[in-house]
Amino acid sequence: MEDILAILNDIHPGKDFAKGNDFFAQGVLDSLDLIALVAAIEARYNVFIDVEQIVPDNFKNLSAIKALLARQGVTI
Repeated sequence: MEDILAILNDIHPGKDFAKGNDFFAQGVLDSLDLIALVAAIEARYNVFIDVEQIVPDNFKNLSAIKALLARQGVTI
């Protein structure tokens, strides 16, 4: 999970992602950040995230990201 937090902090330094329930609703991330997040996750974990899975619900908090990666066969 530390890798995901590091990626998020690279996108927006100084934000408390560990306590966020919905990064998009809270205004911490936006649609452009989502693209950067997907690219960083794909590079870090050597996975391909299908365009149909690139929706805010799959990236709205750490649990959602972890679940998405688990569906990709990545264990965090």
